[in-house]
Amino acid sequence: MKLTNLLGAAAVLFGSAVYAEGSLNIYNWSGYISDDMVKKFETETGIDVTIDTYDSNDTLLAKLQQGGGGYDIAIATQSFIPIMISEGLIQKINTDGAINMKAILPSLQSPEWDKGNQYSIPYMWGTTNFAVNTSVYKGDINTFKILFEPPEGLQGNINIFDAASEIVPMASIYLGVPLCSEDPTEMQKVLNLLKAQKEHVKTYSSKSGSIREALAAGELYMSSYWSGSAMRTRGLNKDIRYAYPVEGSLAWVDNVVVPKGAKNFDNAVAFIKFLMKPENAAMNSNSLKYHNGIQGSETLFDPALLEAPEMSVPDTSKLYFAKTCGEKATKLVDRIWTNLLQ
Repeated sequence: MKLTNLLGAAAVLFGSAVYAEGSLNIYNWSGYISDDMVKKFETETGIDVTIDTYDSNDTLLAKLQQGGGGYDIAIATQSFIPIMISEGLIQKINTDGAINMKAILPSLQSPEWDKGNQYSIPYMWGTTNFAVNTSVYKGDINTFKILFEPPEGLQGNINIFDAASEIVPMASIYLGVPLCSEDPTEMQKVLNLLKAQKEHVKTYSSKSGSIREALAAGELYMSSYWSGSAMRTRGLNKDIRYAYPVEGSLAWVDNVVVPKGAKNFDNAVAFIKFLMKPENAAMNSNSLKYHNGIQGSETLFDPALLEAPEMSVPDTSKLYFAKTCGEKATKLVDRIWTNLLQ
């Protein structure tokens, strides 16, 4: 398993005496927002924030397809944005130019998944690889081979994300299979690899907090993991190391979107503007241990964050950004995952 400054309405962002009305309902990954930043937003605006959580993009997509669940803000990975736009699940957030898109890092302005940033703004970005307890395994961890063909010392104490949208691309990178392949023969190789791995897997879970606790306590020796989450876990157990496989790394950008039918649209826009202030983006990054997409925020990062190995992708690991797959490729992925977990 990632982001820049805005002068919004003074009454919303700066005035301590002028308050907005109502509430804001957020749907987000578990543990994926700074509590202190949320409290700051509530204090500055008078808006009450409620947060519900999910553990995969697939769960988020299903929730939006079922009507959105009454949420005003959601966080979606870039490969899911085109799907949400095409199915009318999210709404435009910058129709009147009220959001200063120049605040976003140049590399993330008008990205291929949302030209003009009409439906989304970047939240956090990072990579999805895996973390290993190096007090248990002393060998080279920078290869997908130990995740998908684990050595004896790690077998039986491994967690794998319960998310086809992350694990299938990672397995594809290891095997040299193109992402979103529509070739049944190639995808059969992916299934064979995952089924052989399954006998060594202890749990399938994408719950970051549970994974962090289990890795830190030595109950898991290895898990697929996101870069920032791995850094947070290393703070609890110094032997946890995050891998950057020589085969390549799965990269992602998570984005803030507004579900269609959001009842508190103005408050959602106020929250987006708040997020785009460098000091607030930095507060979020310092808590979550990820890069954000806001210009000027890195100058406010904690030194430990800037120096963290999890934050620096080595030249030896090529980045592969997850793609929005076509219908044929999506059906093959669904079949693989159903077959694997049945």
